[in-house]
Amino acid sequence: MPFAALLMSLVQPIIARVMIALGLSLVTYAGMDLMINQVIGSAQSAWGGLPAGILQLAGLAGIGQALSIIFGAILTRVLIWNITKASRILSANP
Repeated sequence: MPFAALLMSLVQPIIARVMIALGLSLVTYAGMDLMINQVIGSAQSAWGGLPAGILQLAGLAGIGQALSIIFGAILTRVLIWNITKASRILSANP
């Protein structure tokens, strides 16, 4: 068996696992991005329908910053979950 064939037989399963992990990550990220954008859009449309006095009080209370922190925490949790799943796929025995 030539050296190149041996090398390809060793590298090919690793490349396949990396591609599967990247595909899973991409699909998960795209789905979460779409969902979060819809939630943010609906929150913005509901936010815009409030009376001016309520908007001023909510701005003083920091509701906008609180929503940003919550959405950031959700996206961070999904990212950590995604990394964990990808590392499990990459470290699985063939």
